[in-house]
Amino acid sequence: MNQTIALIGNPNCGKTTLFNSLTGTYQKVGNWTGVTTEKKIGQYRKDKKIEIIDLPGIYSLSATSLDQKSALEFLTKTPPSVIINLLDGTNLERNLSLTIELCALNIPMIIAVNFSDKLEERGVKIDLNGISKIFGVQAVCISAIKTKNLDELIDLAKTTTQKPFKISLTAEKGENSAVKRFSFIERNLDKIIIKKGTTAQNKTQIADNLLMHKTLGLPIFFVIMTLVYFISIKLGGVFGGVIKNLFDDAGERLSIYLSEKEVYPFIQSLVCDAIIGALGGILSFLPQILILFAFMACIEESGYASRIAFLFDRFFRAFGLGGKSLLPMIVSSGCTATGIMSTRIIEGEKERKMTIFLSPFIPCGAKTAVFSFFATSIFGGNALIASSMYFLGVLCVGIFGRILKNLKVFKNNKDEFLLEIPDLHLPNLNDVYMVIKEKIKEFITRAGLIVFCVSVFLWLLKSVGLSGYVADRVEDSFLYVLGEVLKYAFYPLGFCNWQTAIAVISGSFAKEAVVESLCLLTNDVGALFSSSYSAYAFMAFILLSPPCVASLATAKTELVSNKWFFGMLAFQTLTAYTVAFIINMIGNIFVWCGGLLLSLIIVIIIAISLIVAVKILSKSKCCACTNACGERKCKNKEKHSTI
Repeated sequence: MNQTIALIGNPNCGKTTLFNSLTGTYQKVGNWTGVTTEKKIGQYRKDKKIEIIDLPGIYSLSATSLDQKSALEFLTKTPPSVIINLLDGTNLERNLSLTIELCALNIPMIIAVNFSDKLEERGVKIDLNGISKIFGVQAVCISAIKTKNLDELIDLAKTTTQKPFKISLTAEKGENSAVKRFSFIERNLDKIIIKKGTTAQNKTQIADNLLMHKTLGLPIFFVIMTLVYFISIKLGGVFGGVIKNLFDDAGERLSIYLSEKEVYPFIQSLVCDAIIGALGGILSFLPQILILFAFMACIEESGYASRIAFLFDRFFRAFGLGGKSLLPMIVSSGCTATGIMSTRIIEGEKERKMTIFLSPFIPCGAKTAVFSFFATSIFGGNALIASSMYFLGVLCVGIFGRILKNLKVFKNNKDEFLLEIPDLHLPNLNDVYMVIKEKIKEFITRAGLIVFCVSVFLWLLKSVGLSGYVADRVEDSFLYVLGEVLKYAFYPLGFCNWQTAIAVISGSFAKEAVVESLCLLTNDVGALFSSSYSAYAFMAFILLSPPCVASLATAKTELVSNKWFFGMLAFQTLTAYTVAFIINMIGNIFVWCGGLLLSLIIVIIIAISLIVAVKILSKSKCCACTNACGERKCKNKEKHSTI
């Protein structure tokens, strides 16, 4: 008979890591709530008859958010054979509140206290017998990340039939159920925890005094992200250049060979330019992406990501955006589709929809590839150009979030925010490796299924016209005609040419296709832009315009309504156009004014100074009386002294 084991616990208690260890599969792990927003199903790697289900991390069974509803619905409608209630051993006081609620479900249960390795470092011991006496079920200490006592945990789960005690809560008059649970925990916590000392916490606290400082925190983050982009672009660019040269050389050799064999030119161009050229262009920026995501994985695994969330929470709240909206946006830095799905942790429907509108503004891995390419090919490898896109996205989230907040459909939008701040620690190399492995798999899949197909299709449109195969006569191709029609829409943004217009359209399928399209359509990308400002405006448009088709499909599912979905598309397109227009106009002012710009600034300063001086003088007292009329309406004017 098959068994079903459900893993349930608070966010960030290690459920997904435990699920990965038990099933041998890999699911995304992160140091914030909302990584798992729907149940994941797998088989125990040592016994395929045992089904493991990873439920969303929740703080309570009160069904207010979609993830809480999903967990409660599963536990009540299709009860598992046994529940493994995973607790964060470093924060039992908060975790045990959910345990009390689970006891009321009358389902066999085992309590697993995670992070036993951290508890040992802190000199903290857990009395498992004390837990068993209070809740009536067996308990075991484990370390999901170090796979400690996992076999013992599953052996207990396979044989247990013990159902937990129904906890009787007593409290003062007027206390709600949550307060009653915490009162019960406080009365019994000393029976469970034996504390000695804590060195890891002290080290973390010292680091947090700097990393989470209200003034220095954001500048430190800016420096770290700039270094990450700098190393990714410089080091990745070296390997990317080698890959590009290898494919270019292979294409030239094959072209010579096919010419000698008198192969039809159309076939030669298809194989050498479209297929080999497309693969070379795609794989050439793979090293930059892998290095970037290796750094991002280290940031997540070390616990620094939660501190970044804390810093930006204060920033976003200043613009009227709810705290829980922040977390899906951070997840969006990996994949926009995943970030949109993570909005299920948000209880408020209005807050959820607004977050779906805004989360694509955070650059995902695909957009990062575009920015790295532009930073290398146009801006001389300037890492500030690439990293500035990240901060531009954050700024636009704040500004346009504030605008949305004032709209009638998004008003009265309040949401409480509980953020986990784990101890700082060295990243787990296995998890970093798994992130890189998944990114390679995802990138190759996207390159094979979307970017490669888009590139070959564009080559076909570029090579064929009304007269048939046009070879190098691009102006006779279907693609040129299409680009010429579309380019005028982007004239105010500074990139009015058919190549960039086609690149924008191809980017709607997959953002990586922007790079491949530009490389296919021109040998000098920089020549497509009138100035570096128009190139930066193009990057801003790619950043803020609607995401790829996969993310749009996810957004449509989450928004449910077609009205909301098309409203999102219109909002993101208008935002991208507006910001790109402003950037280009500011750039044109700098270019056109040239040496006159300083004079213009001086004139403005003088004018402002004169206006301020006049206002001050207009309120000054005259010598004839105490009126502050500036002598303009003074009744005692004839009495003024001429001295």
